[in-house]
Amino acid sequence: MGARAGSVATVAAVTSASIGMPRLILPPGWRLLRTAPDNSETARRVFASIRELGPRDSITPFARELERALQTQLDDAFRAGSFAVALPLGRPWEVPVSTSIAFSVVTPPTGTPVLPEVGEKVDTDAGTARRRILDAPVSPDALAGELVPLRTLDYTWVREDAYLVAFASITGDADPDYAPVTDALTLLITTMLDAVTFDPAPRQETQP
Repeated sequence: MGARAGSVATVAAVTSASIGMPRLILPPGWRLLRTAPDNSETARRVFASIRELGPRDSITPFARELERALQTQLDDAFRAGSFAVALPLGRPWEVPVSTSIAFSVVTPPTGTPVLPEVGEKVDTDAGTARRRILDAPVSPDALAGELVPLRTLDYTWVREDAYLVAFASITGDADPDYAPVTDALTLLITTMLDAVTFDPAPRQETQP
């Protein structure tokens, strides 16, 4: 999402100090997962039931591949500064277009954060935000069936001394026949983020 790798520790510290997990209305098959420096256990837990679906010699390699793919996605999100990711993990999409949403806390290098001027000002359940929806340019050299970035969406809120950012990317086949799917996912994401709220951060007990 653009956060520098060297700022991950700062982002994580701000997250634990000032905000908790987002509360999202999740569509069927979606999961909201917290990211961490090591996401292997989360990936194993998510797909634990897969291992019970058939013979071990055939199901285990499939489950491990799912776990590796999810762990890689969560690891990448954490390194980019995200503290949580929402993504579909149910039935595979019947069309080659999909999405995910990453949440990050970003501190400005100086000064007090103010709501950005770029983007549409929207009222959400979490407060006033700036929303941007951008179509990604598709290279004329993209091959038929190649999965490429199609559209990005981001919401930015101001929280105390930091920005709270939700970033969603839609990727898939750039075939114009799938454009209605991209539009439907855009509507789904904006509906979810218009209604998101955030838990307060857990209170840290002090020892006498």
